[in-house]
Amino acid sequence: MSDRVLPKVSFDHTDPGLRPFIEVEAKIILDVFAQARDEVWSARDLVERVADTATSDAEAGAREMSEQVPSTRRLLPVCQEGCAYCCHGPVFASSAEILRVAAHLRATRSPDELAALRTRAKETAARVAPLDLEQRAVEKVPCPLLDQASGRCGVYPVRPIACRAYHSGSVEACKKGFDACETNPLLPINPALFHVAHAYSFGMMTACAAEGLDPGPYDLAVALPAALDDDLSARWVAGERVLPSTAVSERMREGYVTTLGELSADLRAGRLDAASRVAAKLDPDARRRERNKKKRERRKNG
Repeated sequence: MSDRVLPKVSFDHTDPGLRPFIEVEAKIILDVFAQARDEVWSARDLVERVADTATSDAEAGAREMSEQVPSTRRLLPVCQEGCAYCCHGPVFASSAEILRVAAHLRATRSPDELAALRTRAKETAARVAPLDLEQRAVEKVPCPLLDQASGRCGVYPVRPIACRAYHSGSVEACKKGFDACETNPLLPINPALFHVAHAYSFGMMTACAAEGLDPGPYDLAVALPAALDDDLSARWVAGERVLPSTAVSERMREGYVTTLGELSADLRAGRLDAASRVAAKLDPDARRRERNKKKRERRKNG
């Protein structure tokens, strides 16, 4: 594998413009974990809430920020249903998101549909697992969740943040990169949509790491068969690594371990507090009111 396509964490977690989004989402997800413990949720319900919260927050937050930044208002994506050039490359997603996708499929597909999907997922995994990123771009292997006839995503409501963040302002640029087998095609993107969505993703994974859970990321196409074969939620919540890696995803994980370790340490030490400081400055009584609200809720719930 050449250095040009070496997997790495390209997201700058030290960017002061992005850290507030990381902080907010990390604290939201930590609250989800706390609520799960208080109310004794099942592992499956916890995974669903973590993934659903993060993906919906990422999409809403990124779009809201995009609309608020004057320089990006005209840079909205032209992506639409049926355009699937980007669905032929690797998707690196968190453990929680992959387990959520599998749970959604088990709940919404008939036994025959699920059996066919398992077969396709295993065939795809076997095909792409040995490939590096350059080979992946050449082979153009479609995501096992892509309906190739319609170009539609088979799990669109629960698709990972990586899929929600990836976009383009030019179909022609996407086709050009696809035809040229480019690993990282140069596409016109809306920076706010892309980077803010990923900030929320890092916030969610930071919370998972702080809870002692395996945050990922993993190659969705390779990890999906294991997640479909069995509900791995309980083992993941118990702290196990339950999804298979590839050489590419394992090298990527090395960077994530360092980055998420730093973010988790900042979170525990109170250094990940940019959003809290801004909120306190705008409304000094906000924290006191929130504490009192939580106390009332605890007394009400016995």
